[in-house]
Amino acid sequence: MQYLSQRLAAEPVRTRDEGRLRGAIAGDQRERLLDATETLIAEKGAARTTIEAIVKEAGVSSVTFYEHFRDKEECFVAVFERAGEELRAEVGGKVPTGADWSEQVEMGLDALLEAIEAEPARARLCFVEAQRGGPQMAARYDAALDAVAAQLDDSLGQAIAGGLAWLLRERLEFGGEGSVRDLFPQMRDVVLAPGPAHG
Repeated sequence: MQYLSQRLAAEPVRTRDEGRLRGAIAGDQRERLLDATETLIAEKGAARTTIEAIVKEAGVSSVTFYEHFRDKEECFVAVFERAGEELRAEVGGKVPTGADWSEQVEMGLDALLEAIEAEPARARLCFVEAQRGGPQMAARYDAALDAVAAQLDDSLGQAIAGGLAWLLRERLEFGGEGSVRDLFPQMRDVVLAPGPAHG
C-alpha cells in the first residue's frame, strides 16, 4: 500500500488544461491524417494510398494512425464523411428554402458544380474514389445517394440521384471537353424532366 501511495505521489498531477491540450493535439493529429489521406487519394487513388504514405504525409507515426483508426478503410470512410458533410453544408447554404422547387434544383446544382470546380480533388474523392476505397466507403457512398434520393421525394429519386452521380463521375474520372459547369443543363434536365410535382 505504501508503494502505491509513493508511486501516485511521484506521478505529476494532470490539470484540466493539460487534458484539453492533449485533446487538442489528438484532434490536430486526426485532422492532419484526414488531410493527408484526402491529398493522397486525390494524387494516387484509393487503391494505391497506403498507411505508410498517409503517416509520412501527415508527419505522424504509425502508432498515432492506429490511435485514431482501426485500419486504412476506416480512415477513408472518415475522409469521405468529412468531405461529404462540408460539401452538403456548402451547397445547402446557397439554396433558400423559400424558393420554388425548380429554383431550388437550379441553385443547388449551380452551387454543387461551383464547389466541384473549386475543389476537383475533393470531388474526385466523393464521386470516383468513394467506390474504390473498400466496402465500407462504398456503403457510405450509397447512403449519400439514398439521402439525395430522399430529398427528391419522388418515385424516381434513386434513378435521378444515380444519374447525377454518374454524370459527375464520368466527367471527373475521364475528363472531357470544357468545364464541369458545362454539365449544368444536362443535370437540370435529369432532375426536372420527369416533371414531379414538388411544393
